[in-house]
Amino acid sequence: MRSKLTTLFLATLAAGSCVLAAASPALASSSNAEHGKRKWISSESGWQRAGVYVEPGDLVRVQQVGGSWTVDHRQFDYVSARGYTWREDRRINQGCKILDSRTYGTLVGKVNGSIFKVGTGIVFRAEEEGFLELRINDADRCLGDNDGAIRVKISILDED
Repeated sequence: MRSKLTTLFLATLAAGSCVLAAASPALASSSNAEHGKRKWISSESGWQRAGVYVEPGDLVRVQQVGGSWTVDHRQFDYVSARGYTWREDRRINQGCKILDSRTYGTLVGKVNGSIFKVGTGIVFRAEEEGFLELRINDADRCLGDNDGAIRVKISILDED
């Protein structure tokens, strides 16, 4: 089995930028060290690679660190990655959600085909390997009236 560093290095070559585990010996040796990157996720685009390749068992933290967005800049306020309230959600044209169980505007993620709620923050254990992708909870065909972006920090947590 390839080491995580080798896997991440190959992912970097294939996809541009990626989190490199153990990039700093000082960080790698400290307990619960974080290796992370920051990325803007646009409300006007579909699935966007976060620049992080995860392997099964990785403990991954995604948290909003800035920005706001809207699913309709003409009619609705800008919100955080938490998305709209359910009350506000009912006012938005239905039929455009990626995850029906979450409100419009919520930050959602996926690794391969597994889609999940991120919101303003999540820590999850990767069940499969692949690139982490993020987007607004609004389908591709409905992105034309969106505006704004969310800035996130993505970290793979060490469990030493």
